[in-house]
Amino acid sequence: AQVRTGTEARALRRTASGWQVETSAPHGTEVLDADAVVLSVPAAAASRLLSSEAPGAAAELAPVEYASMALVTMAFRRRDLAVQPRGSGFLVPPVDGRTIKASTFSSVKWGWVGDADPDVLVLRTSVGRHGEEADLLRDDTDLVRLSRHDLGEAIGLTAAPVAARVTRWDRGLPQYPVGHLDRVARIRAHVAGLPGLQVCGALYDGVGIPACIGSARRAADALLEGTPGTGACGGAGQ
Repeated sequence: AQVRTGTEARALRRTASGWQVETSAPHGTEVLDADAVVLSVPAAAASRLLSSEAPGAAAELAPVEYASMALVTMAFRRRDLAVQPRGSGFLVPPVDGRTIKASTFSSVKWGWVGDADPDVLVLRTSVGRHGEEADLLRDDTDLVRLSRHDLGEAIGLTAAPVAARVTRWDRGLPQYPVGHLDRVARIRAHVAGLPGLQVCGALYDGVGIPACIGSARRAADALLEGTPGTGACGGAGQ
């Protein structure tokens, strides 16, 4: 197996024996021959790559919208907390007018995080909603400050973190409006007529890690079994 980083897939073409992928990298353009292809890219890239071989699927993919977000991960000494958080986290509805849209108590939700250091509480907040991304223009220090403020209002957390990190995901969350399942079904129908091709990504059936792993396996299994493009799956999408 060979992993190529910094390589862009520019075109996808059917051949008599399979597929050709035209790539562009710092060393120049190259055409790769393949028996089969799993197309796991965001909607805009998938639409471009399928425009020649599956124009119907490309047209369905083009309008899919994405939201950007930032994850603010913080670590606190448990002895500094006046109140220990209960549960695994909470969601924040837009009507509340907060900067954060959710918080996950990582040390509680995932045992391996808590076991790594029982004296430390790790939690994270999510910032950014579809159509409400102005806060993402703030610098990392500001996002940490605003997250701490909202956590103080929500759960009474006033302690200072011993560590903090901001991770940004630009256009990382595909949006599922009413009718999205019908759109996915139409994409699958178009792809079904292309043997040796599977499409998967977060835009189809879910963005969660378990869904991504399961769908990637289904895509690979379908190709190994020689099943003609039975459709899209909810893989990692990047």
